Amino acid sequence: MLQPQSFDIQRQDSEIEAAKWMPIEDYAAQPFVQENELFKFIAKICLTKLDGNYTGFSNVASTTTSGKKVYLYFNNNANAGHLLASKHDQV
Repeated sequence: MLQPQSFDIQRQDSEIEAAKWMPIEDYAAQPFVQENELFKFIAKICLTKLDGNYTGFSNVASTTTSGKKVYLYFNNNANAGHLLASKHDQV
C-alpha cells in the first residue's frame, strides 16, 4: 500500500558504518523491544531457538500496538503452544 517517493536510492554510509551485530540477549533487553508485544514475542522466539526448543512455522495471532491483528508462524503446534503458554511472561 506504500508508494515510494522516488526510485533514486541514496547510500547512507554513516548508517552502514554504524551497523553492528549484538547478542540476542542484549537486543531483547532494549526498552523498545520490551514495550512492543510483537518485538518482544520475536525476541522470545529467537531466545527459545538458542535453547534448541524452537524449529520454525505454525501461525500464532498477535496484535500490534495500534490494534492490528498480525500472525507469527511456527514449525509445529507444540512450539506454538510452548510460546503461547509463556506469551505474557517477560522475555
